[in-house]
Amino acid sequence: MLHSYFFDSAASHSDSPALWVKDRLYSYGEIETRARRISAGLTAIARNKDIGRCLLFGYRSVEAYAGLLGILDAGMAYVPLNPKMPASRRATIIAQSGASLMLVDRRCASGLEEVLSLLDEPPQIFLLDEDAPGSHLPSLASTVSTLPVAPYVRRQGAKGDVAYILFTSGSTGTPKGVPITHSNAEAYMKGQLQLHERTSNARHIQLCELSFDPSVHDMFVCWANGGCLYVPETVDPVYNADFIRRHDITHWSSVPSVVGFMQQMRKLTPGAFPSLRVSMFGGEQLPRSLALAWTRAAPNSRLFNMYGPTEGTIASTCFEVSAEFLDNPQHAVIPLGGALPGVELIVVDADLRPVAAEQTGELLIAGPQIAGGYLSADCQSGKDRFVSKSYPGRHAHRWYRTGDIVRTTEEHGIVFHGRVDTQVKIRGNRVELEEVEHIVHASSGAALCAVIPWPLDEVGRAAGLVAFVTNPRVDIEAVLHACRQCLPDYAAPQRVVSLDAMPLNANGKIDRKALAEQCARTKIPA
Repeated sequence: MLHSYFFDSAASHSDSPALWVKDRLYSYGEIETRARRISAGLTAIARNKDIGRCLLFGYRSVEAYAGLLGILDAGMAYVPLNPKMPASRRATIIAQSGASLMLVDRRCASGLEEVLSLLDEPPQIFLLDEDAPGSHLPSLASTVSTLPVAPYVRRQGAKGDVAYILFTSGSTGTPKGVPITHSNAEAYMKGQLQLHERTSNARHIQLCELSFDPSVHDMFVCWANGGCLYVPETVDPVYNADFIRRHDITHWSSVPSVVGFMQQMRKLTPGAFPSLRVSMFGGEQLPRSLALAWTRAAPNSRLFNMYGPTEGTIASTCFEVSAEFLDNPQHAVIPLGGALPGVELIVVDADLRPVAAEQTGELLIAGPQIAGGYLSADCQSGKDRFVSKSYPGRHAHRWYRTGDIVRTTEEHGIVFHGRVDTQVKIRGNRVELEEVEHIVHASSGAALCAVIPWPLDEVGRAAGLVAFVTNPRVDIEAVLHACRQCLPDYAAPQRVVSLDAMPLNANGKIDRKALAEQCARTKIPA
């Protein structure tokens, strides 16, 4: 069971630090006591009811982490809500989750009113904080104290039970619930514990929110190895550069955009982070220039580029970046690498037939990490994602279609080429936005860049491209010239816009929708 990784460590060294949050360290024993209390409360409330899911609305608090462990220990699946998301999206997730219980910490309680007003049937809500004067919500502890006394028997659960449910956006923007079982999570954890050697006094940083699946890696790989999870108050690049040094962080994990901001703020100075031993990136493409800057700032760290959809449980492939790879300027972007233990990969054409080596096609993944499907059986945007098919030389019979265009190389494994759904047509010609971004990035010297189709006609067809870069001193004419030299006329951006900072979404990735809205708002022509 996923939570066993924490409780096993708590049993063997309860006095060791397990969590740092809001300027305080908590030991494994302290967190275990809180989690067991929450577990007992949920079990009492759910007495004689079959409650398999519990919403968790907490933000960077000890209550949120104890709540997550308590939900799992009670034999339920946790469904995290992100306070950074719009209320309408949170309401949609609550409704789709089917959960009748919600645990909330004091900080997030104030944001409930707007969400609840959008729901026809709100869940039963309990406050995680034991002492929250002035709150109109019942606390879990006080509610349980009024119930009839009964011996607490923790439900053991089964590995096939759902551990957590995360929601991703489909092409329509409608949230899709992805239930991940304990078996899915265990398969991932086994692979990660093989990949990384144990580090004494490990200090893992957690930047992403609990609604983003790398958080599962951060928490449970850390706790499985008896480490301490450090949760900074903010993902501000200036703050976190100092945070790494102040707390001697040993394990880093983030999307590349976070580090791009740190580079932009000139925080990646040589030798800036000597304590780091393992650095992991994922969720977006990792440019070679950014990886090079990071390795100079963290000279003692191994650097891994991880890739995988939520449906594949956190990550499916891994590429360890070597000095030799970074020394070659022809490598613009870090590859996705090879399959993690237990994962099978195959690259296919539009008819799901395998393509030859070095040929591009859609990546399919399989193995015990693959989710059983979506929460909603009639999810139209995901109904064709999971396919049953046998291939010679492959053990799997069930595959997940990633929608990612890749090719397999002998030297570097899987190399990313773009998204099926980010191919755009301009004047009848197909254009891969990632290919354009590579050239813009290389010619602009920007920490971050993004290319979007603009303007769009009334039926959504693109008339051209606009590039955004985070470099106030960028030579726009030089970038446009480089694009015209390397790309067909229809694929070269007509404009380059310099920004002080890229807009980011709730998961820390570049928010391309916000860039399109900026184009519309400022009437940027192509």
